[in-house]
Amino acid sequence: MSFVRRNAVPFAAGFAAAAAAFAVVLVTTDDDGGDGRAPEGGEVAAPAPAETVPAGRQAGLAVFTRMGCGGCHTLAVAGSTGPVGPDLGERLPHHTRESLSAAILSPPVGSIMPDNFGERMSDDELATLVDFLLAVREPR
Repeated sequence: MSFVRRNAVPFAAGFAAAAAAFAVVLVTTDDDGGDGRAPEGGEVAAPAPAETVPAGRQAGLAVFTRMGCGGCHTLAVAGSTGPVGPDLGERLPHHTRESLSAAILSPPVGSIMPDNFGERMSDDELATLVDFLLAVREPR
């Protein structure tokens, strides 16, 4: 009898998607001026946000950044232009707190979004992230 883990295929697909996203980020963020050397000072600055983070929401931006959301998603206020996931500027206005939390914790079937955010962040971090995302959305 052969035992196959039920999560093996989704994990492999998610891992492959994450690897592809990482490769895209590496290719699109080459900031060495074409000479193979790091910029002066040896540090690469984070992209400047196109918009201002609402007061009191910097912690949410920090969670967004730490979880790597900007590697896949575009969100102007975070200065992210991720080419893999949906543009959050377009998607956020359609979400409630509940639907956004559900999308983060249990991505839709067929999505390449990681399904382990519930394990990777605390309840407080999730609430902080959701508060940030709801604060920066543009009403439609």
